[in-house]
Order: sequence, then structure tokens, then C-alpha cells
Amino acid sequence: MIKNKKIKNFIAQHKHSLFKENKTSLAIKENLSQKGFISIFLQKHLKKISNASLMRLASYFSVFTALLLISIKICAFLMTNSLALLSSLMDSCLDLGASCVNLFAIRQALIPADKNHRFGHGKAEALGGLSQGVIITFSAIFLLLETIDTYLHPKPLQRLDVGLWVMFFSIIMTFILITFQRYVVHKTNSVSLTADSAHYTGDVLMNVGVILSMLISYAFGFILVDSLFALCVSLYLFYTSFRVFHQSLSILMDHELPLNIRHRIKKIALNHPEIKYIHDLRTRNAGLHSFIQFHIEMKENLSLEQTHQICDKIESEIKIILPNAETFIHPEPLNHHERKA
Repeated sequence: MIKNKKIKNFIAQHKHSLFKENKTSLAIKENLSQKGFISIFLQKHLKKISNASLMRLASYFSVFTALLLISIKICAFLMTNSLALLSSLMDSCLDLGASCVNLFAIRQALIPADKNHRFGHGKAEALGGLSQGVIITFSAIFLLLETIDTYLHPKPLQRLDVGLWVMFFSIIMTFILITFQRYVVHKTNSVSLTADSAHYTGDVLMNVGVILSMLISYAFGFILVDSLFALCVSLYLFYTSFRVFHQSLSILMDHELPLNIRHRIKKIALNHPEIKYIHDLRTRNAGLHSFIQFHIEMKENLSLEQTHQICDKIESEIKIILPNAETFIHPEPLNHHERKA
């Protein structure tokens, strides 16, 4: 208490010299308030690293974090018998699977297209997603069976302090990982890291739920709260596995891009007065990359050079909304589609 008063008095006496209203101090205070200490640290020490290296580093750090949390939670579960902690352990196992798939996808995405893979290696992410869906399903089944067994044969919680410390540590590590991932996403616009960051953000909320479940079960003796929480998590895992299967199969089956994206592509093309009609629009997604192709009917008397410039402009405008898109445009003379029909 005495130390806090001394610190407050020192700041009050020297606040004018500490925080002069010049450009430097204003910039520092603005950065501290808006971005936080971790973001400033990352910008200072990682700004010289290339985007490709940052993406690899973020994926490696994600795998390391998942492995560390899994190891700690296994020990904590054996000491506490908490089903909520087991639920968090299962989720960390899923995080490890997702991070490994993400690592593989990023490594493949950074490999340029070659003579045997003209469209790149994006679908490797979908194949990994199918494997991840299987892992999620088996994890949900295991957790559900464990929940039923604990309901039939209740086990009191033990070593609550260990469980709480583990969960607090998990929240801190996950927060550091999310901050780093968001910094990399800001620099690279990586779709995979964006999804991974969103997934880990949900984990923070789950860890808070685990802490509340353990406290209620231990303080009031409501063991069913622990089982109920684990049941909800197992159902959520089944739902997650369904989504992963659906998304992976959509990529493998060349599902069209969302309708609003296709409308924006048409609008971009038709905004050019030389283009009168667009047809045979086909789109698909392959991991980090999107592929778009369509036919355009143009005014007559346009030279080949003019046509080429217009197509280049359309491709550049499409890249604004889809940075990783590859667009193939087939120009045709006006009414060519009707004559062909």
C-alpha cells in the first residue's frame, strides 16, 4: 500500500515532465491506448521479417502453444478429475489438429504453382480438413462417453487450485497467440490465420466457462454442473465436425463463391462502358486462392490492345475484393453469345 502511494505521488509530481504534449509523447500514448503493449513490441521487433516468414512463424507458434497446453492440461486433469478441464483438454487437442492443418496449408500455399500443379496446392487444405473432421468427431464421442461414466459414477473435484492455475495460464498463452496472429493477419491478409485466430478467440471464452464450472462444482458440490458443461462441449464438437466436413467438401467439389461476391464481380465488369454483357461466370475456391472465369461481350471496333487493357483493369479491381484471386476473362464481340446459341 505504501509503495502504491509513493508511486502515485511520484507520478503526480513529475507528470508534466513525463508526459509533455509533443509529437513523440502523443504518438506513444496513442499507440499504447489503441494497440497495447504486445502489439507495439511485435511491431518494433518483427517489422523487418518478410510476410512469408511471419506466416510460418505464426503457424509454428500456434502448434507450440497447443502442445504446451495439452501437456499441462493432461497433468491437471489427472490431479483434479474435472470434466470441464477434460473438455478444455479435448478442445486443445482439436486446436493442435487445426494448427497442424493450418501449418500444412500455409506451407503448401507458399509453394508457387509448378508444371504439375498449374492451379497451385490450395486443395491440400481441404484434404487436411477432412482428417481434422474425423479427429473432432472421435474427440466428441470420447468426451460424451466420459460424461456418461462420470454421471453414473460421480467423482469429487480435487486440487481446485491446480485446475484454476492451469486455466489462467491457458488464457494468458492463448491471448498472446491471438495478438501475434492478428498482427500477422494485418500484414499478410492470411485467410487461414484469420480463421485460426477466430478459433482461438472462442477458446478464451471456453476457458472462462471451465473456470466458472470448476468453482461452482467445488464450492456448492454441484457435480452435475461439471457434467452438464462437458455435455454441451461434446455437442458443440459434433456441430464443429459437421461444419469442417461441409467446408472441406465444398472446396473439393468446387462449390461456387458466395452469391454476393459473384454479384460484385458482375458489377465490376459492367461498370466499364465498353462491356455490354457478361455470361458464363464460374467461380471456385481452393484453400487460400479463388479462381474466377467469365465471358464478356464488348463494343465493336475495339483494338486488341484496348481489349487487353480493359481486361487488366477488371482483374485489378477484382483483386481489391479478393486479393488471392486468379481471374480468366474471355472477351467476345457484341451479340456473339446469341449468334452462337
